[in-house]
Amino acid sequence: MIKKEFGMTSFFAKYGTIAALILLFIVFSIIVPGFLSYSNFINILRQMSLLFILSVGFTMCLIVGELDLSFANVASLSSVIVAKLIVSGLNYLISIVIALSIGASIGLFSGLLVTLVGISSLITTLAMGIIVSGVTYMYTKGVSVYGHMPAPFLQLGRGMIGSIPILVIIMFIVLIAAQVFVKQTRFGRYMQATGGNRTAALLAGVNVTAYKILGLVFSSLGAAFTGILLTSRLGAANPEGAAGFLMDGFATALLGQTVISVGRASPIGTFVGALLVGILNNGMTLLGVPYYVHDIAKGIIIILSVVITSIHALKLERA
Repeated sequence: MIKKEFGMTSFFAKYGTIAALILLFIVFSIIVPGFLSYSNFINILRQMSLLFILSVGFTMCLIVGELDLSFANVASLSSVIVAKLIVSGLNYLISIVIALSIGASIGLFSGLLVTLVGISSLITTLAMGIIVSGVTYMYTKGVSVYGHMPAPFLQLGRGMIGSIPILVIIMFIVLIAAQVFVKQTRFGRYMQATGGNRTAALLAGVNVTAYKILGLVFSSLGAAFTGILLTSRLGAANPEGAAGFLMDGFATALLGQTVISVGRASPIGTFVGALLVGILNNGMTLLGVPYYVHDIAKGIIIILSVVITSIHALKLERA
């Protein structure tokens, strides 16, 4: 009987998020006119694409057992940097490389503080986020960036290949690349070992310090890339442009830890989390639900995801 209960709990913990996703999809399909249409489905994928790319970088940070509270600020900084450089006349490819390099440098600096100085990633990235936010306002004087941007750059965020937005294609490329990297490469396995059991990883000869730094660099790099795509999508940049991604990014990545490998972050899990958040946002918007209800719903989802993970971990300890 105990085994049966544990099996049910384990099944619910592993597949509860996927079941919730399917249930949510069915409910919205029934009660929301126009929800179950190809154009709305593409719209959901396009709306969640930036969130997923941002969250998959944060997922890399979670995989090595660290946190990053600065990713939304880094995305905003990257967004205004690439916009100002392009508007000032610099080649858009060079502008992208500069914005990505600055994003990666922020992650590297945070990683060095966490691993070599010994400051917790929670405090380090919180402080780094505040600094980055200040730098963003200093760089823009608090003013949005507008101006002429070349068509190839705008195509990244607005273009279509057939009936599929380029943003959606980029999202799936990032998903496949991240999943293959984490699951099929030595570097990915060492990152998982670093976050899974630091002591065991050290005894096995894994350079834990390097992989923790790598996780934080990936997080900032994903944020910087998201900021660039956001500017391409909007054709402009705002100092607070990516601020709204912070809570959704947490919700997405934490939900991802309740998919299949409970308690472990993974790109495919984060994709399921982003899809759930995307469908939730889309369905409630079409229903005309007030925006503050969206936040309440996502907050409840975060709590439930953590509860599910904690219960499963407790069951495993007692088994």
